[in-house]
Amino acid sequence: MHEKLLCATSFSVKHLWIIVLALVLFSSCSAGNVTESRIAMDTLITVTLPEDEKDIAEDIFSLVYEIDGELSRYNQSSWISKINENAGISPVAVPEDIYSLIKASVDMAYRTDGVFNPAIGPLSGLWAFGSEDARVPSEEEISSVLPLLDYTLIELSDSDNSVYLPLEGMALDLGGVGKGYASDCISQMLAKSRSDGLIANLGGNILAYGSAEGGRPWRIGIRNPDGGAEDSVFVVDAENCTVITSGVYQRYIEEDGVRYHHILDYRTGYPFDSDIVSATVISESGTLGDMLSTTLLALGSEKALDFASSMGVRCILILTDGTIIDSDSLDG
Repeated sequence: MHEKLLCATSFSVKHLWIIVLALVLFSSCSAGNVTESRIAMDTLITVTLPEDEKDIAEDIFSLVYEIDGELSRYNQSSWISKINENAGISPVAVPEDIYSLIKASVDMAYRTDGVFNPAIGPLSGLWAFGSEDARVPSEEEISSVLPLLDYTLIELSDSDNSVYLPLEGMALDLGGVGKGYASDCISQMLAKSRSDGLIANLGGNILAYGSAEGGRPWRIGIRNPDGGAEDSVFVVDAENCTVITSGVYQRYIEEDGVRYHHILDYRTGYPFDSDIVSATVISESGTLGDMLSTTLLALGSEKALDFASSMGVRCILILTDGTIIDSDSLDG
C-alpha cells in the first residue's frame, strides 16, 4: 500500500471548477513545459510540468487511478463499496490510510454539525448530480433516506481500523474529499522525486507544487461564476499548496424554473440556502481544503470567515451580489 498524506487537523467530485489562467500561468513557465491529460475520478486530470520531467506525469496518473479505485463508491471493489455493502451487517477493516481519511471526514462532520457529512451517500445517490440519472427526488424519497444520513451513527474502531454503518442502507460518500486527498498523496510522492515544480489540476482542484520558472509563484485564477470557463475574477499566487473551489454554478438540476445545486443539507435533503456562490480555500492540505471549500459555501458568509480563521486557512468567497471577500484582506 502506497503512503498517503493526511492533514492532522482533520465534499460530487465532478465540476467544482477553478481555472488556471492560461496566459498568466504559461508566462510563468519555460517554453519546455508540457501538459498531459487523462480522465480519472470522473473528471479531467491535467499535469503541467517541465518536458524533461514528463515521466513524472505517468506516476501521478497511476497514483490517481489507484486512489480512485480505493475510494469510489461506484467501484464495487473499493473499500468504500465494501463498507457500504456491509451496512447493518458487520464492520469492515480497511487499510490504515483509508481509515485515517474516513476518520478525518467524520471528525469534520462533528466539527461542522454535519454541514460536511461523509454519510450523505443515500441522499447524493437520489439526486445523482453529474450523471445521466440526475433528477429532483420526490419528498417521499427524500424523507425515506433522512434517517440514514446520521453521521453520529458511524462506528470507528482504532484497534483494527474497522468502519461500521449500523443501519442497512447507510452509505459513505467521500466525493467531497477524494480529490483533495489525492492532491496530498501526489504532493507526498513528489517530495521524493526530482521535480522542482508542477501544476496538477484534478478537475478544478489545483495542486501548485514547488514554484514556477525562476522561483516565482504559480498564478491561479478563480472563475467568475457568471462568466465562461476561462473568465476569471481573482488571481492568487500559490506555492506548495492547494487551491480548491466549490461553486453552485456548475453542477445543478433545473426543474420548473428552480435551480437545485449539488451541495446538500442532510437535515432537509435539499441544497443548502447560502449567499455564497463560490468558495475557494488555499491550504497546504488538500484534504482539509476540499472539505472546507464545500463547508464554507454551505455555511454562508456570516459564519464562513470565522470558521476558515479557526481552521487556519485563507479563503476567497464570491457572494450572490457579486461581492468578492478575501480573508487575507478583509479591509478591502
